[in-house]
Amino acid sequence: MSVLLKTSAALIVASITVYFGWTYHDSRYPEWIEDVRLSDGRVITIEQKHETYADYGTHQSWVSIDLPELGGKQVWSSNLMPQRIDVADGKVYVFGSPRGIRQNKIYQYPKYYMVGFVWSGQEFTRIPFLKIPEKIRSEENIYPCVPEPRVRHLTLAQKDAKWCPERGDQWKFGKTINIEDYESLANFYAKLDGGKPLTE
Repeated sequence: MSVLLKTSAALIVASITVYFGWTYHDSRYPEWIEDVRLSDGRVITIEQKHETYADYGTHQSWVSIDLPELGGKQVWSSNLMPQRIDVADGKVYVFGSPRGIRQNKIYQYPKYYMVGFVWSGQEFTRIPFLKIPEKIRSEENIYPCVPEPRVRHLTLAQKDAKWCPERGDQWKFGKTINIEDYESLANFYAKLDGGKPLTE
């Protein structure tokens, strides 16, 4: 085999390896840019990255947020499906929900299923969910699922036209947040593991 043929074969193998490596990484760690409307009317652009498993969904997520109230870009990292970022009375709040029992255990079975945080000036600190102002815990403004079909930049128009598919069986969870349904789901998951919700 000539040097040219050997070089061509090596390049083809390398290209195939890179392609499948990228495809695997993209399916396991999807990431995108997303426009988000805050309750005060501002529109910001965030970056989302999820660690996902086939037939399971999101295991971890990273949301990069750039706001004056944060003093610049900060990353909220969690074992949650992100649901909202917002600002109220100068404070930055974020919250999300666990995917299943594994994440429920990490957060000690939250009573309202969703887990809230506030920016302390140094980091996102967990707070009781009902400490988040009611006006910003009634609806999702962050896409909790991975966009399908995949997009690099998820716009407000795309989000307004099509939100994530409803989640759940006995209870249905979509963009509008019904806290009673989330509380029922929290009790359901806690009972599956032989206990009851432990944290706020």
